[in-house]
Amino acid sequence: MENPILVQTNIIVGFVNLFGLGGSVDSRQVMAVTLWITGFLCLLNVGLAIHYRTRNKKEVISYYAVCLLELGVFVFALFFSLGIIAQSQIPYPLPPGLSVNRAEIVAALAIGIGLSPAALWHRINLSELPKRIAADRKAMKEHAAGVHIKRPEEWIN
Repeated sequence: MENPILVQTNIIVGFVNLFGLGGSVDSRQVMAVTLWITGFLCLLNVGLAIHYRTRNKKEVISYYAVCLLELGVFVFALFFSLGIIAQSQIPYPLPPGLSVNRAEIVAALAIGIGLSPAALWHRINLSELPKRIAADRKAMKEHAAGVHIKRPEEWIN
């Protein structure tokens, strides 16, 4: 009997096993997820552009530019899922034997591109993080913030 600790484990890298799915996932399923992700990120970037419209113009323009890129990926994924674009029409075939396909690469790029403006304009340095946590702690103590436990009869009021 083999020792369970020494049994070989095969690890497949890629979007396929993200949710513990074994085997292969149809690229149309990945494109459906990409549709939802790109649609959300497009709306997120428009919302951020509207919310921060009084800030630096570069920031607002970057939100709109990425929104247009996300919209392009969204339209491509929509056409692919509707069958308007066939998989044979997509250029640049990948070498056989890879654990990822083109749909997974597009999904990863869509997430990265869609989140890049927010990450760029709203980043903080890790060296500033303890100072910000301490300032938040002080503000919470001054304003009596925190968890307040109420009795059930007080919930209605």
